[in-house]
Amino acid sequence: MKNCIRSIISGPVPRPLAVPASPGVSRYTKLGITFLLAFALLVCLIAPAWCATNMTMSRPNAGAGPTSVNVYLYLVDVFEVSGSDQAFNADVVLIAEWRDPNLAGKWTTIQSTKMEDVWEPRLQVLNQRGVSALLPQRVEIHPEGLVRYRQRWSGRFTARMDLRDFPLDRQRFHVQVISLGYSRDEVELIPDLGGKRSGRAEQLSITDWRFGPARMETADFEPAPGMKALAGVRLIWEGKRQVGYYTVQVILPLVMIVLMGWTALWIAPSMVPARMSVSITTMLTLIAYRFALGRLVPNLPYLTRFDYFTLGSTILIFVVVLIVAATTFLFAQNKTALAERISRWARLTFPVILGVVFLLIWWM
Repeated sequence: MKNCIRSIISGPVPRPLAVPASPGVSRYTKLGITFLLAFALLVCLIAPAWCATNMTMSRPNAGAGPTSVNVYLYLVDVFEVSGSDQAFNADVVLIAEWRDPNLAGKWTTIQSTKMEDVWEPRLQVLNQRGVSALLPQRVEIHPEGLVRYRQRWSGRFTARMDLRDFPLDRQRFHVQVISLGYSRDEVELIPDLGGKRSGRAEQLSITDWRFGPARMETADFEPAPGMKALAGVRLIWEGKRQVGYYTVQVILPLVMIVLMGWTALWIAPSMVPARMSVSITTMLTLIAYRFALGRLVPNLPYLTRFDYFTLGSTILIFVVVLIVAATTFLFAQNKTALAERISRWARLTFPVILGVVFLLIWWM
């Protein structure tokens, strides 16, 4: 036992156990280094393009004041003016131009590209009510950095009208364009005040209005009280309603209806059924005619010239009904002479009163 112990003690000292090296460590290291090198190469390739894209989408001269955008509006056609809807249908062409130094020298020829690929002033029609864009959303980029955007809008535009003089009224129409999200401190929309490239077409489709020349002016828009106004411009023009159509189609038939009631006074008081029939029929016809013409104007808090004339005509016919009823009562009381005298007086004064009402309403 002792010899065994001695041999163990005096024997060679055992070497520590060595952990065998894993053959996969160097492979994973190489894969990691390769991945890092590929990622760095990808960043080097993408970063310049990303920086260039970011510069292209930034507002030109952002640190040197507002970006100037020249705006030209041209009225191509007007199809309809609806007083009841307070709107008009028209075609309008827009041309906007601005300079972007970030795009200067990028191409040697004029290039057409999508609008979302470059910075643009976000031009929108403010007073539109269902307008369609007829041209694609693209811009032209010139070698010197000039960017040109063209668009044609067709549809319905709103117009606040003062119809107190209807149908002898004059109205002011406009198409207003604003830079959505940009105030005048950031984007300056410059209207074509000289009218070199703006205005309206000589011939328009509408027939019951006569329009004057169109001109542009600055018209910023305040979204809400206290908020910073958005940069804007507008094309304005004045129009006068052609009264000839309404004279033949509206006013003259109304006068004839009123004169139809006047004929009841020429019937002898003894013919009670005929007198009452003509007067009552005239009153009902006048009321129906008034309802039929209600679509020409909206529901207004005031009366128009046409409303005053209709009201005056209705009162005259109502007076005729009262006179017919009074003379009928007198005839039943055997007061034929008095009934004849009242009818004669009414026959003479009725056209005079109608003429005075007509002149006061339409010529004053």
